[in-house]
Amino acid sequence: MTVSISVISSIILLHLSTATAEVPPDLPSITVDWDHHLLTSKTTTTLQVVVNPLLDRKSPVHDQIFESLANLEADYVRYVPWLPYPRLGVAELEPPSGQWLCTQLQGQSSNDWNATLSCSMGTINKVVFASYGTPTGSCGNFTMGKCHAANTSDVVMKLCVGKQMCVIPVNTKSFGDPCESVIKQFAVQVTCSVPQNHTYWDFTVIDPMMEDLMNATKNHTTIINFSTIPDWLYKTPSRIPYPDNPDSVDWSYTQGTELVDPTGKDLGNYYGRLVAWYTKGGFEDEYGIKHNSGHSFDIPYWECLNEVEGEHHNTPESYTMRYDEMVTGIREMADPEHKIKFVGMALGGHSHYDYYTYFLNKSNHQSGIPLDFMSYHFYSSTHSRTDPSGFEAFFPSADGFINDVKKIEGIRKSLSPETRTTIDEIGVILPGDNNAKSPMFPLIYWNAAGAMYAYIFANLALQGIDVLGQSQLVGYPELPHLGLDPQFPSVALLNWTNGIGNARYWVLHMLIHNFQPGDILVETTLTEEAKAKQAFCGKIVNLQNLTLECEDTDATISKIEFASYGTSTGICGNYTLGQCNAKNSTDIVDKYCLGKKMCTVPATTPLFGDPCYGTVKYLVVQAACSKGGGLQPGIPAGWHAQGFIDANSMHKKLLVINKEFKRREISLPHEAVGGEFVYIDDTTTGQEKPVSRKLEGPSLVLLPYAVGVIHYPM
Repeated sequence: MTVSISVISSIILLHLSTATAEVPPDLPSITVDWDHHLLTSKTTTTLQVVVNPLLDRKSPVHDQIFESLANLEADYVRYVPWLPYPRLGVAELEPPSGQWLCTQLQGQSSNDWNATLSCSMGTINKVVFASYGTPTGSCGNFTMGKCHAANTSDVVMKLCVGKQMCVIPVNTKSFGDPCESVIKQFAVQVTCSVPQNHTYWDFTVIDPMMEDLMNATKNHTTIINFSTIPDWLYKTPSRIPYPDNPDSVDWSYTQGTELVDPTGKDLGNYYGRLVAWYTKGGFEDEYGIKHNSGHSFDIPYWECLNEVEGEHHNTPESYTMRYDEMVTGIREMADPEHKIKFVGMALGGHSHYDYYTYFLNKSNHQSGIPLDFMSYHFYSSTHSRTDPSGFEAFFPSADGFINDVKKIEGIRKSLSPETRTTIDEIGVILPGDNNAKSPMFPLIYWNAAGAMYAYIFANLALQGIDVLGQSQLVGYPELPHLGLDPQFPSVALLNWTNGIGNARYWVLHMLIHNFQPGDILVETTLTEEAKAKQAFCGKIVNLQNLTLECEDTDATISKIEFASYGTSTGICGNYTLGQCNAKNSTDIVDKYCLGKKMCTVPATTPLFGDPCYGTVKYLVVQAACSKGGGLQPGIPAGWHAQGFIDANSMHKKLLVINKEFKRREISLPHEAVGGEFVYIDDTTTGQEKPVSRKLEGPSLVLLPYAVGVIHYPM
């Protein structure tokens, strides 16, 4: 039997029991009914790749990053040149300027940069405007600021007039320092001896990353999303500056809510030309001048913008109009054959139900506009970067998301059932992630975040979701030796020092190579320890109901030993209040539960208040009964399993996940004994290739946040 190699951990995740004795009867167990087919899976697991400087060809880890991406062999890889890096994601940073030829360095020109001017015909014959200081405006409408180097025009004339192309060193050595301690900008406007119209399309720093992405995903499908719109297409009080250095982060570029062209056609034309650059070998610009790229990439899916309710604060109505115009522009200029399929919304807040209701209503779109895919995102978090027990909070948060997906799917099925779903950003963002002073998290975090992704896969495959994309290929903390500020290190799938996968990467690798559309999901039942305990506990994410029940028929709940609506940590019998806690938690649970055999408590902010706005909260209760123990109905909170029948070989396989920061021993189905378990045995680096072992005993020990696949004997 051939077993796909897969791994999951930066520490030893699993120990395999070698005992041949009978399993103790109180161990939690898995029962799989292989004849009870639930549905055929449609789910593909994949990832998101966002641009950042580590993907640049000059990066010391560039080659290994793209090798790791290629080794995943993933489909539906989502590629997003996005807003923090305008020069890496916007192909036309300046508007067409007619016969004026301009260049600008905005916001960092106190450093040593070069500005280039080039006439396509003739030579530069006149300097109309030049200022090193704090100029404002845009080409054709520049204005000097309070800070201005008086020699700017003379320097530019000396370097440029009479030349077809010139390079201007922009620094205090060239111009002096007209205003010390002020970050200076540079703007110049000239004319050419042969009248010509000028545009500013520039793919110089954009193309290499796109080329490397397409090479690494060759023979696999991609979803491309150049999500950042040129600022000049929006109405703003003034032009939005952007860094001269492509590697510099700027979170303020996406400003404005109203397009200069209210019809959206200019927006559509921008994207039409952008896509044509990559699929049709080039395009004709706004003045009919041909720009050749030589590219002929196959782009099967194009996603229209990103987290649209946040970026430019689109309403459902404004986004739907812009989506339609983007589709129209791309089809007219780059896809007259209508081969490209389109992905809409990419909502950052997945519970904005009004967007689904409006966007998926075909009557709100122009005739002929396809609704091929819709997309949205989910990120969990917790109260602490450094407390491994706090990572358990990822799973109740995921439960809340899984329930929300049911609501979203209800809307989709009622309005546009043929539209497919890609949840193309799934991950964890730890608190303080982009703060350079935040402490580094422990290595077991990678295991916990990977386990959450596997848990979401197991549950959303049951809902028939088409694509689940883990976010993201590479992030990093502050890297002073490279001059880089933090870029969401907790979402990384790769080690930022060498480009090799961490446990999140290997979980994804395992899912890609062990599960695929066409697999059959089967009825899988989990049973917890058979004996009820005197002190018993329950934990549920907000917006759900927590039920507690005494085992004895004549027993009642006599004491609430612990209650917290917030971010408590620990395990049953040893809970601790978190930084976020509703002080009325015990009083409310007392009111609902004391003196009752069974009680149900809603975990909602209307009931408890909101002790920490914007943070995922869960209700944790530890109770005792007047006699006997308590029952915790439903699936046990601490672990998860799901059985699959392989689409090709029809062999049986079982995905198992430990959701807790504690060791779990589970009883295996007898059929699994003699099968093979794929896992990693690496306690130091977290990046060694996985190994597999034969299951010789009747039980399996899962260490904290373990994930793995049991392949049954053939």
